[in-house]
Amino acid sequence: METVLAALISMGFLGLFFGLGLAFASERFHVDVNPKVEQVEGSLPGINCGACGYAGCSKYAQAVALEGVPVNLCVPGGEAVAEKLGNVMGVKAEKREKRVAVLMCSAKNVKDKFHYSGVTNCRAAFLVQGGQKNCEYGCLSFGDCVVVCPTKAIKMQPNGLPVVNEDLCIACGKCAEICPKNLYKILPISKYVHVRCMNLDKGGTAKKKCDNPCIACMKCQKVCPFDAIHVTNNLAVIDYNKCTSCGECVKVCPTNIIRNYRDGRPAVAGWVNQWIDMAMVTKRSPKKRS
Repeated sequence: METVLAALISMGFLGLFFGLGLAFASERFHVDVNPKVEQVEGSLPGINCGACGYAGCSKYAQAVALEGVPVNLCVPGGEAVAEKLGNVMGVKAEKREKRVAVLMCSAKNVKDKFHYSGVTNCRAAFLVQGGQKNCEYGCLSFGDCVVVCPTKAIKMQPNGLPVVNEDLCIACGKCAEICPKNLYKILPISKYVHVRCMNLDKGGTAKKKCDNPCIACMKCQKVCPFDAIHVTNNLAVIDYNKCTSCGECVKVCPTNIIRNYRDGRPAVAGWVNQWIDMAMVTKRSPKKRS
């Protein structure tokens, strides 16, 4: 009985000792949390996607509250979250255009150059001679991008290519990071026209590997009224700073690889819009009789 009592007393003293030690450590190493950091973090969606450029919502909240980082960087939160953060920080949240992931490949009938039986993901397949596909520049179709997408915005199609649901896409860039062929670009949603090919082979060689590659015919370059598309290294490349999504290049592409990615287009702002209006007025105005 005495032994049991002695053990209980010892355990009690040990508990008291460690309790006091923890209390002292808690007080000694206590770090005051800025209330604005808590308010900002509480206004964020908390999915830690990294689309803002920071390692999770907590880090972004600290950057906003303590470093004055813009309040409109939360992509999934959009304008609603930006407005909340602006109210917390006492600043006006500037509007930021939505961005989406675009797959720069729409290859048809690309055959395999060998039978691949390894780990079924793109990165593993890429380590074996650049992948099993006959086109060394195209999608490998294992769907790594589908797996890493935090909002389930990417699905595989029956043709073996992924498709992005732009309503769900938050432009986090994880698909672009995981793709070993660098086929994804994160672009403003107002940019509607894309060259959905990355093949750098000459036209004849490219056609042997895929039914619809860019063949570097330069027709798109010749018709572009804004000097926004040029053929470089056998591939048409769009300068999105100049492109107005007018669609002239889409009309002349013989392999249909330049796509108008959406059904509608917003009004083109600034001088470009004025230029188009003036051109239409000139076209419709009847010629004066002499």
